[in-house]
Amino acid sequence: MTIQYAVTSKEDSLSLRTVQLETSLGPAEISWIGEKLSRFAWVAKRDKRKRSRLPDDLTEAQRDLIQDVVDYAAGIRIDFADVPTDLSHGTPFQQRIWEACQRIPYGEVVTYGELATLAGRSGAARAVGTAMSQNRIPVIIPCHRVISAGNKIGGFTSPQGISLKKRLLDLEAGGPTDFKMPQKSNFRKMPK
Repeated sequence: MTIQYAVTSKEDSLSLRTVQLETSLGPAEISWIGEKLSRFAWVAKRDKRKRSRLPDDLTEAQRDLIQDVVDYAAGIRIDFADVPTDLSHGTPFQQRIWEACQRIPYGEVVTYGELATLAGRSGAARAVGTAMSQNRIPVIIPCHRVISAGNKIGGFTSPQGISLKKRLLDLEAGGPTDFKMPQKSNFRKMPK
């Protein structure tokens, strides 16, 4: 698969670098602040600007992550646990939850309550749900692997909502999963 990139750079005090790309799951956008990943998003539409190759000034780690995201979307087992992330926008509690979530292995799921326990905050399942809704780096911090008690799929923040969460869970399971979809949508728009 040829990867098409639309690259936008903002050379501001934060050194924000954003790359848009096509994957088999749809268009995505990856942003870094310096060397740390600061945002990943599945986007509804890809920017019309296209490039046939990566910009020369991306680091090897950034190039590798872009390829890993494309490979992951194509169904290749990729471990994102060691990707350096910028979690500075979150509270200390949220950062602890996101760090624990990043360690959930490919193809496994935990409940919101189990993730709270893994992060050292037993009984904080609702707060974990809130932290997951504020996750700016889905897939890398795999909030799709966190489900509600009773084998319910829970919510997911993306333009495609919980249907994308189900697709990601099915992709990692190697086939259809039996997670219960809610009667009404838990769709939330991705925070800017």
